[in-house]
Amino acid sequence: MAEEWFERSFREDYVLVYQHRDDSAADEEIANLLERLPVKDTGRVLDLCCGSGRHSRALVRRGYEVVGVDLSPVLLQLAEEQNNDPRLSFARCDMRNIPYRDEFDIVVNLFTSFGYFSSDEENAQVIRNMAQALKTNGEVVIDYLNPAYVTSHLVPHSTKHVNGMFIEEKRWIEDGAVKKRIWITDDTDKEKREYLEQVRLFSVEQMIAMLEQAGFGQIQVFGNYQFEPYIASQSPRMIFYAIKQ
Repeated sequence: MAEEWFERSFREDYVLVYQHRDDSAADEEIANLLERLPVKDTGRVLDLCCGSGRHSRALVRRGYEVVGVDLSPVLLQLAEEQNNDPRLSFARCDMRNIPYRDEFDIVVNLFTSFGYFSSDEENAQVIRNMAQALKTNGEVVIDYLNPAYVTSHLVPHSTKHVNGMFIEEKRWIEDGAVKKRIWITDDTDKEKREYLEQVRLFSVEQMIAMLEQAGFGQIQVFGNYQFEPYIASQSPRMIFYAIKQ
């Protein structure tokens, strides 16, 4: 079976491309989130699509017990290497099929780790899985892009040099998704590697409908990491907070 884009993209080069997103940024995001949202201050947290565990570690430092789940063996290995806290564990799962039932107080899905699948049904399944993993009255936080903002602020082409690598990125919108092609050229051997990323552009109405269908209520939408109200034309993010009914 052909490899899906996210199986190929989230490897060593991903860490290189996104290295400016570090633990201190994650720590600040989690601090803001816990301060501004009515999230429980204790309990078990599922960090769905945890990557190298930046947000998982920030949550554990604040006293939560955390399970970080991701599909990428490379990112999970990085997460394991940086973990020395018994309250934090990691597991490899595809978010379309996770084994948890009624066992978490909070599920977080951060940093646009949603909308990876080409079919709407698969993306909706991910939200149902979040609900399934939560206890009744459990809380979910989904940090997702704002399609209107992405469309109006799209940078079609950019380049940068990082650690002896030349990184070129092209971005465009096609078939209801924002797509990014990344080329990485090693300065020493001139080998060129290519990746594609794509995220479905769901409207706020579509996201709310998926949350409601999965059994969530009391849904609130915020527009940035300062958790100001969502404004369709100008908010950079759509951050959803909801409670499992």
